[in-house]
Amino acid sequence: MDDKKNIDKRVEGAHEECDHGAGVCSCGHDHEHGHDCGHDHKHGHDCGHDHKHGHEHGRGHGEAEGCSCGHCHGHDHDRSDDGGCECCAQKGHVDISESRKLNISQFIKPIMQIAVSAVLLMMAAMCGFGAKDDPSGGLGIASIVLHCVSYVVVGYGYVFQAVKGVFRGDVFNENMLMTVASIGAMALGEYAEGVAVMLLYCIGETLQDAAIARSKGNIVRLLDLKVDRCLRVVGENTEEVDSESLAVGDVVIVRRGEKIPSDGVVEDGESAVDCSSMTGESVPVAVSEGSEVSGGTVNTGDTIRVRITKKFEDTQASKILKLVEEAQDNKPKAQKLITKFASVYTPAVFALALIVAFIPPLFYDSYATALTEIWLKKALVFLVISCPCALVISIPLAFFAGIGKCSAKGVLVKGGNYLEAMRGIDVICMDKTGTLTKGVFEVTSAVPAAGVGEERLLEVAAVCESMSTHPIALSVLRYVGSRDVAGIEDYREYSGRGVGCTYNGRKLLGGNLRLMYDNGVVVTDVHEGFGSVVYFAEDGKALGYVTLSDTVKEDAKEVVSALKAQGKRVIMLTGDGEKTAEHVANEVGIEEYHASLLPEDKYAYVEKCKAEGANVMFVGDGLNDAPAIKAANLGVCVGGLGNDASVEASDMVLSGGSVSGLPAAFVVAKTTKNRVTGNIVISLAVKLAIMVLSIVFDPMMWLAVVADVGVCIVAIINSVRR
Repeated sequence: MDDKKNIDKRVEGAHEECDHGAGVCSCGHDHEHGHDCGHDHKHGHDCGHDHKHGHEHGRGHGEAEGCSCGHCHGHDHDRSDDGGCECCAQKGHVDISESRKLNISQFIKPIMQIAVSAVLLMMAAMCGFGAKDDPSGGLGIASIVLHCVSYVVVGYGYVFQAVKGVFRGDVFNENMLMTVASIGAMALGEYAEGVAVMLLYCIGETLQDAAIARSKGNIVRLLDLKVDRCLRVVGENTEEVDSESLAVGDVVIVRRGEKIPSDGVVEDGESAVDCSSMTGESVPVAVSEGSEVSGGTVNTGDTIRVRITKKFEDTQASKILKLVEEAQDNKPKAQKLITKFASVYTPAVFALALIVAFIPPLFYDSYATALTEIWLKKALVFLVISCPCALVISIPLAFFAGIGKCSAKGVLVKGGNYLEAMRGIDVICMDKTGTLTKGVFEVTSAVPAAGVGEERLLEVAAVCESMSTHPIALSVLRYVGSRDVAGIEDYREYSGRGVGCTYNGRKLLGGNLRLMYDNGVVVTDVHEGFGSVVYFAEDGKALGYVTLSDTVKEDAKEVVSALKAQGKRVIMLTGDGEKTAEHVANEVGIEEYHASLLPEDKYAYVEKCKAEGANVMFVGDGLNDAPAIKAANLGVCVGGLGNDASVEASDMVLSGGSVSGLPAAFVVAKTTKNRVTGNIVISLAVKLAIMVLSIVFDPMMWLAVVADVGVCIVAIINSVRR
């Protein structure tokens, strides 16, 4: 994945800063001499990326060769009057900007155009039928006028875009194909066929927009995360303000059915919050005073007061929006191939049409008669059926629909190329802590050394962990309860080993065995079971240890089973010790696992699998997994929306912090690829057959139009169907 190379230095830099050179975890806890703490070591990175993708184009999006970057540029450029974006139709873009959320009102104009044009076409046909018995010729003239008006009503937008294309250097496009074919047919006296070309083409374009609207359902829901206005508390009153003006510390009132404007903490009230827009989980989450809530989620219960803790641009919802928009940046190989194919195919079709029109008449007695009565019409039919719209729109639409389906499962895919790459994955390496387990540690036992009381051990534990923010330290503090720790001096963290301090004249230590041994502490009672362990000592004497364990996620076993049923080889890579790794592996049903691995070991294992010819997916969370995520063919970050390094290194993000959506994503990837292949085969086969028939037999413009639009409709339906 080329874009992953851009962050190599940053991930490697973060890797170095974690200071694992000594071969132990820098968090200071033992984890059975391994490293899988799940701790975000807070090593910030300066990636240098803009993250806005709002660059300037110079000539404008879609001009000349057009912008092929795939970014969502806000679409402030001209759009065709049929309600679609012409440059996007040509380049395979799919617009998901807020300014272009498709709804039924946007279809009123093209539907009215189609209806009026169809009525005028029928009136023209009736006049043409009556003209046979009209010696004055008035009905014949009326028929021609009605045909022309009908054509203008439905086709003026496409003709205008074709002319604009000529001036900006984009001559060979679908609009030009339709314009030349339809006007050419009318010039030959085939008025009904000329109008039919544009009428059916407009129907096809409208159906394309409808298909895009349907496939955008889940993505548009994400774009609705942002709240425009909210009620801010000001003294004893409230005022309605722009949500972007909210500052950290502001208090807002969120009523039933309203979205929470930004991340915050419930200050007053009890309710239930619908988080499905971000996690895919449909069951509302109960919240009360002190509960953390995310911006963009919906309050489904009673009114609550929320104190804002983050500006919207720093929230999880904002990061989700950026991820979804960046999905435009990475096109699948099939889409890139078709885009290149179309750029060569369309000029070639024009050239072949000219050959069909002007070369065969050379072999007739009357060149002019053969040209006007036979071969010119054949060439026009050739142009109509050659229109590549079915390929240009249906393939990106299929991948876009696939990305939308994945997002509904809580799996954010950064681009169609990653969805396409999922089909080739045969090895899935999974981290343990925070991926297969909840990453929430609970103290399972406190074991004092001989002659030491448990209360004394817990007192020392409280002092040692009182100034640490590590998850294990916080778990220990929750277990020992509130303690008076005043009097701490010289508090320090020993890189890769633990912590120490002076407390009321006593020297205390808390950490792994290496910290104990380095400070001359003799530990005779070493923990032999599974789980993480923290040893404590006072004035050089061992006081005992505290053991902690993590809980396996409820859906982990089911996910592993589903992945194995799909033929994937599932491997667990963890920094925890052998016994802990064995226990978790057995519980979730993984036969192959590797324990006591440092981040660089996980990275090396992924590279080893790739060197053996495997296509590897690495699933992990936290900064310590970023190197392995980056190294894999596909990197997946679990619930890492707050971790910029892991999110940026990854190709997919499991936004709900759960791996439950992963098996479904593989199914979507397989289905999407099959539908893309089907669209290509059907489109090319039908078009080739009609092209040959139009040259060999008497040309039928109606057949060409119906076949072209019909193939396009079939491809679109195939792309977006469930």
